[in-house]
Amino acid sequence: MPLDGRLIDILAQSVKGYDFPPVTFDFPHNVEQQHDSPRGVEACIRDSLLSKDTEVVKDGLSNVLYWGYARMGYRNVRVNRFRHQVTGNQLLDAQQLFRRLVGPGLIQIKRLRLPEFGGLSFVSKVRMFLDPTNFVTLDLQLMKLRNEKQPTIFNQIRLRQDATTISITRENEMFYERWCSLCRRIAAIYFGNPDVRAVEIERAIYYLVSTDQAGLAAEILGNA
Repeated sequence: MPLDGRLIDILAQSVKGYDFPPVTFDFPHNVEQQHDSPRGVEACIRDSLLSKDTEVVKDGLSNVLYWGYARMGYRNVRVNRFRHQVTGNQLLDAQQLFRRLVGPGLIQIKRLRLPEFGGLSFVSKVRMFLDPTNFVTLDLQLMKLRNEKQPTIFNQIRLRQDATTISITRENEMFYERWCSLCRRIAAIYFGNPDVRAVEIERAIYYLVSTDQAGLAAEILGNA
């Protein structure tokens, strides 16, 4: 059943309501950067991840963590641990992979064995920043949708009730690809303009779940 006008309006408002802190960190100058919008964050991190300079790639990966943990008190611990533990060879391998990556690529990124990037949540963030038009984030927060009465795509993923991370397996990579495809399809069918990409749909669903409106998020996904 396609979305009705009410659900389309809720989704559109949720796209606008997404308010995750649009911040990165300028490591060479040791200062936080505030961006005007999520797209500013995307451009900053994507340019760094695709840089020909491995030190800039290091800063890009650091900023995936800095942004992703923006609301967590242990953010700096995770960022600093990554920066101290990552090796030059790992950064060189990452640089080469990021410039030729096609498809979901989660297992390929996992094989880099980058410190702090062992779980699906942050590896999917890397993939999203490389191509937010087609790829999104798969965060543990979204697993709350499994508790709703309305079945959604998230009922298809296998995850322990007490899991603190989503493991990267071939099966979960296939699920991630289906999740990205659903977000792309919703964006194309109900918006059909470049201002709303797959990542905006994912962020809208995340916004609903994180603001105690998981029931509405499930209703949207279950009917889209």
